[in-house]
Amino acid sequence: MDPERDYAAVLRRLTRRRAAWVVAGAVGALVFVVFVIGTAYSVLDPGYGLDDGELAADFGVLAGSGALSGFAVVRIRAGDRRTGDVLTRMGTGSWLPPVVPLDDEERFAAETRRLRGLGVRAVGIALLWFGVLAAATTGLTLVDDAAEHLLATGARTAGEVVSVHDTRHGSGASSMRVRYPAGGVSRTAEIVRDTERAYAVGEAVTVVYDRADPAHVRTVEEPNADQGLLGILVVPMLLACVAVPWSLVAAAGWWRRYRAVRHTGWRVAEVRVVPDYPVRKGRHLPDLHVRYGDDSRVVLRAVASTHGATGFQGRRDREAWVGGWGRAMVVLFPDAPLRKRALAVPARAISPRRRPPAA
Repeated sequence: MDPERDYAAVLRRLTRRRAAWVVAGAVGALVFVVFVIGTAYSVLDPGYGLDDGELAADFGVLAGSGALSGFAVVRIRAGDRRTGDVLTRMGTGSWLPPVVPLDDEERFAAETRRLRGLGVRAVGIALLWFGVLAAATTGLTLVDDAAEHLLATGARTAGEVVSVHDTRHGSGASSMRVRYPAGGVSRTAEIVRDTERAYAVGEAVTVVYDRADPAHVRTVEEPNADQGLLGILVVPMLLACVAVPWSLVAAAGWWRRYRAVRHTGWRVAEVRVVPDYPVRKGRHLPDLHVRYGDDSRVVLRAVASTHGATGFQGRRDREAWVGGWGRAMVVLFPDAPLRKRALAVPARAISPRRRPPAA
């Protein structure tokens, strides 16, 4: 049996387990944060009416999700130690040639530390987007509360449907115009229709309006929320729902690559960036053909990231530095265009390193 292949299989299993524990920990942390916000809102809102049983259930969920996150962290750290042991035993022959002293060790140590900084930055971006998500969710809750408050405290009067407007092809929002008396004056207002109820011209509806601002109006069935405000809140919320997990995945990837490069160090290489043509292959990400100083070669594939290698496509072999192992590799381009610092491109190996034939 090939010991190197056995070690590589062990590393793949450890990587999959680590990914599973990262997901479990992230889910636990997300549930914990959501329930903290929800429970705090329920306790501080006197109108919510949270009973002791519901409060105990919420605290049970908080305890369980917190324990899951903590246990996931323990398992991740244990897996990282075992991964380090495996790498120590197997070396990095499947992806990197033997270590060759570099001219400026301190510089490359700084570049390795910068990988950790990229992970920290990704976490910061995730936290910013999580703040956007929390703010948008709070805004939507306040809009809903305002509609409910108007329903509970507003003046009610008999109204009549003047016209009905249905959306076509999904554009805009269905609405109706209603006429109602307020303060001795006949008024009309546009009411956005959120329910599936069908209305007819001349139909009687119960209108609820704000005594201080009779133009602020709804019906008993239709909350008539401000569609412009809802759009302002919903769009960033949807963006945050994509950006938060994306940023967390990026942070986990940079942290994994930082650990790998810290263990392996860097190797000087020539790298040719091969674009994905034709794009019907479905990859849309370039391959990185690496040739080391001992003439051995390995093929890497760029990982989806803001640190992409697109700017190097179609150019001749460029000097670069390669570090890491397996699915946690980094190609460091020292002369990236439009950048003052070297560009670290995340990549994964799609083939083992091919050694030159013996003479």
